Amino acid sequence: MNTPGKRALYDNLDKNEALALAVDAAVRASRQDDWRSNLFKIKKVRNAIWAALESAGAKVGGGGEVARAGAVREPRAAYASESLEERVVRILALVKNQDEY
Repeated sequence: MNTPGKRALYDNLDKNEALALAVDAAVRASRQDDWRSNLFKIKKVRNAIWAALESAGAKVGGGGEVARAGAVREPRAAYASESLEERVVRILALVKNQDEY
């Protein structure tokens, strides 16, 4: 995770590196100039995030890891009941706030 945007995605996608890289690539491929101020361009980025989450098999509310005995759960439990739609909206907001996108 060599950029602030990738680190933010990694931290907000349950520390799933492959998923963070997939979402980063999807955003970079779909974004257009001035995308933050145009609803159609925002929707294109949103759809790319949705597709990346779906194709990566993102488990809603889980990071794909198996909990080990005695392991301490991170505060991500707040996202445990998050739907795919809610996750997409949250990640889109995060991406909008990153200058590198």
